Parts: sequence; structure tokens; C-alpha cells
Amino acid sequence: FHYSGHGSQQDDTDGDEMSGKDDTLVPVDYQQAGMISDDELRSILVTNLPKGVRLTVILDCCHSGTALDLPYKIGVDASNMVEVKK
Repeated sequence: FHYSGHGSQQDDTDGDEMSGKDDTLVPVDYQQAGMISDDELRSILVTNLPKGVRLTVILDCCHSGTALDLPYKIGVDASNMVEVKK
């Protein structure tokens, strides 16, 4: 799955975000259909994946670091080593 576009945030309505905000994708029709929240993305793309199936997601937008509400984050430390944090 690839998305390049605008990202944003909106108030978290189900209490699952430490920040109190859901990260969102802002599709071209957001004024009529609304933004797509990280909760919706996780439900649509991740939750029902069969065991052993891999999904590659590339999000080129603001607020995309936690856009799938995954239980871990991957980053690069000061010495350019990849870190995986749960």
C-alpha cells in the first residue's frame, strides 16, 4: 500500500492514543467523506491479514509514524543503526 499526500491529526474518540490524537490521511474528498484515521487503516489493512502474510506500507505524509497503530516503531539512532522499539 502506498500513499503520498497530506497527513494530519484529529481528536481520538476511543481513548487508544497516548497523545489524545489519531493520525490521519487526508484524501482529496476529505471535506465530504472525512479523513481516514489510523484506527480505520489498521482495521482495513492490518487486522484481517492471514497468518504469514506480509504487508508493505509506504506513507509519504505528515503524522505517518504511527498511522497503522502498530505495536512497535522502527527508527535510526545517532550512529545510523536501525532500532526496533516495542
